[in-house]
Amino acid sequence: MLTDKKLNIYVPVTIFLFITALLPGLPGLWFDNHDCWEAWAHHIHTNGLRNAYGSTTDYMPVYQYFLWAYGKLMGTEKAITDNIPFLRCITLAFDFLGIWVVYKWIDKKTTYYALIALCILNIAYTYDTIIWGQMDGTLSALVFLTIYFGWKGNNLWSAIFMVLAFNFKVQAIIIVPVWGLLFINNYLNNRTIKNLIYPVTSAIILQILILAPFMTGQYSISKIYGIILNSFHKYPTISIRAANCWQWFFTGVRFDKLLYAPDSNILVAGITFKQAGLMLFFISSFFTLLPSMILVSKNIKTGNPRKQLSRELIWATGAMLYMLFYFFNTEIHERYCHPAFIFITALAFFTGDFIIYILFSIMYFTTLEFSMQFLKLNNYESLLFNLKFLATINAFIILYLATKIYKHYRISLLST
Repeated sequence: MLTDKKLNIYVPVTIFLFITALLPGLPGLWFDNHDCWEAWAHHIHTNGLRNAYGSTTDYMPVYQYFLWAYGKLMGTEKAITDNIPFLRCITLAFDFLGIWVVYKWIDKKTTYYALIALCILNIAYTYDTIIWGQMDGTLSALVFLTIYFGWKGNNLWSAIFMVLAFNFKVQAIIIVPVWGLLFINNYLNNRTIKNLIYPVTSAIILQILILAPFMTGQYSISKIYGIILNSFHKYPTISIRAANCWQWFFTGVRFDKLLYAPDSNILVAGITFKQAGLMLFFISSFFTLLPSMILVSKNIKTGNPRKQLSRELIWATGAMLYMLFYFFNTEIHERYCHPAFIFITALAFFTGDFIIYILFSIMYFTTLEFSMQFLKLNNYESLLFNLKFLATINAFIILYLATKIYKHYRISLLST
């Protein structure tokens, strides 16, 4: 009879191999997989990692390492092209890793093989990785590891994963406030040079090592700096098929009109759509972070760090920040709420409250499918795929997360 320990190995390996076998029949989004990943991998294979930014790539350094490793493994230009669907195995591995961390962080309330079966085989959870061929799952895992180690009191590993996450995608910056609060709390708990200098020094050294190959390349690191700055205004439109609040402002207008509506247009009183979105995001984020900030402040006064920062509060806050980023900002793609999924998953499987998990799964799958239309359905004009309706679901998720945040904040206060 197979034990849980063996099933925790056999089931994930079987599912991973099964999905890998399917990948050649899943072409993914052509532009991303061929015009981007394949073309960039060819360029790196020919010109070397240090000249990666001589291609059209607009991704951060860590992904260039992945493409370099993929090219080395393939060996030839033809193999790079023929096997490009298998590049998704890297992101898929990070999806498995992320769920492993969920399993550890929820105190193994659910077996790992059950989590894998319920999450990886949830088409909403893996659509971005398997069907689309994107790598948001890697960002999610790195961000989640950052917060996991921060909550565990390990500033060193938390700082390392924060650097990796940011060097993978700039969107990792959304979680920095949560990471910063945990970092401060951990230092207050153990006020030693080691707990401050080691993480900071390691982060700086890692950052230098990541950038080192590109410093000697044709484009040095100026291209990376440009990518970071350009990420804040690369797609100056109101919405890029995102099911966010801006869908409500254009009754009777098709979603694709928002793709070509500049967010520099005036919304009200001289305020542009972009400025309004940023204001709404920062204001709502402040109130999202306020409970954690108050608790850390109380910890400073009482000298009892970390006790009140419950995992439920951290998960709800992490999910909320990415949802607010997605919901209020302009220039947002349909995929940009992806990191919220792993926080919502942990919250659901730990508390047994699956309302948000189910709603997010429905919303995220239909949003991505509406954009890519991989299944070639006949009902993309129905309510289920209506971005205004899906934005309403997201509004409900945000409100529900808000109740979770302040509920666990009150519980934390009572426990002091």
